[in-house]
Amino acid sequence: MEEKVQMIINGKELEFPAGITVLEAAQKEGIDIPTLCYHRALDPAGLCRLCIVELSGSIRQTIRVSCIQEVKEGLVVETDTERIRRNRSLLLELYLARARDSVEIIDLAARYGVTSSRFETGGCDECVRCGLCVRVCREKIGAQALSFSDRGYERHVSTPFDRLSDDCLGCGACAQICPTHAIRMDDRGNQRKIYSWGQVFARFTLEPCDACGRPYAPQKYIDYIHEKNRNRPGVPTSKNFCPECERKEMAEKRSKFARFRR
Repeated sequence: MEEKVQMIINGKELEFPAGITVLEAAQKEGIDIPTLCYHRALDPAGLCRLCIVELSGSIRQTIRVSCIQEVKEGLVVETDTERIRRNRSLLLELYLARARDSVEIIDLAARYGVTSSRFETGGCDECVRCGLCVRVCREKIGAQALSFSDRGYERHVSTPFDRLSDDCLGCGACAQICPTHAIRMDDRGNQRKIYSWGQVFARFTLEPCDACGRPYAPQKYIDYIHEKNRNRPGVPTSKNFCPECERKEMAEKRSKFARFRR
């Protein structure tokens, strides 16, 4: 039987499964807590600090990041106190100073009443150093093509020695997960470029789909997918199909199987 814990969020007594985080609990209740570095496919890191909440009850009154804090019996959570609003506004001002041209950051800050920043950083780019690109490359793809370089304000995401990456597979997961589109993937003809502000991370030639002929993925990424699917029953590994043609083939197989069972 699943263990449950009783706790209070914003004055409401609730019950949640043990082991989930306060952020996940709040999301289950439709409570808005902003975050930049959280993604359900990755382990929480607590880097952006935007998901802070005020805790008391079964622990000493404190502020913690909700994406890491697990639910706990008797915990009292407040997500929108004056203290939280003040701290969150300061963080959003810092993000605006760092990424003042990012539509995503401007919109996020405006949702919480922050429309300008008192801070001047002396530079600007769309990267907010949330680390999602680095973590998805390392934790889910296993390529480790990206990492953080330098420290303090000079900290940035880069490839080893700031050169074209030999480890990159060209999957584009970093561009897809980036919350501010600081990393982009551009496919033109049969060429793919993955780049950020003034820096190209990787370039690839795209291989054509065996079914429709459309260039769709680098050979390194195709080989990676085939290797991942090698021991999965019913998943073909001998054909190079783009996602659309792969879905069509799987749908046709399911349809034939359904007719056969009749």
